[in-house]
Amino acid sequence: MRRKHYVGFLFIFMSASIWAQNTADQYLKNYEARIKLERIDDVYIPKDLKDALKELDRLTDTKTALELISSSEDTIASKLHFNLGRWMQIHWGLEEGSRLSFYLKNRGLSFPDDMMDLLIRCWYRHLKQLPLDDQQLIDHYINQRQMEFQLRKANDPKPIIIKKS
Repeated sequence: MRRKHYVGFLFIFMSASIWAQNTADQYLKNYEARIKLERIDDVYIPKDLKDALKELDRLTDTKTALELISSSEDTIASKLHFNLGRWMQIHWGLEEGSRLSFYLKNRGLSFPDDMMDLLIRCWYRHLKQLPLDDQQLIDHYINQRQMEFQLRKANDPKPIIIKKS
C-alpha cells in the first residue's frame, strides 16, 4: 500500500515538474502567435489606439455614447473599468497578448489596468471631440508605476534581485 502511494506521489511530482518547465515556453510561444492575429476567438483585435476608438464607436449605439459624454471623464473611467474595461481585457487580449496589447506595450504600458484606463479615457475624449493627449496619459501611468515601485522598494528591507535570462 505504501509503495502505491509513493509511486502515485512520484508520478504527480514528475508530471507537475514537467508541466512547469513548459509553462514559460508555452506562454511565450502563445504570446508570439497572438500578437500577430487580427481576430482572436472570432473577435476583431484593433491594431492601435485609433483603430480601437473606431471599433468602440462601431460597437456602441449612439444613445449610449451620448449618455457617456454627459458625465465627467473620471466618473466614466471609474464606471466602465469593471465592465467595458474587463471586456477589453478579455476579448482584446490585454493580458494574454494581442496586437493591441503589443502596440500599447511598445508605447510604454505594461499593466492591463493601465491599458484599459487609457482606452476608456481616450474613447471618452474622442466622443467629446477633445484632444486625446494619449502620450500624456501614458507618461502619467509610467510615472505612477515607477513611484509605486520606488515606494515598495523603500518599504522593503530586502534587496530586490533581478535575474537576467
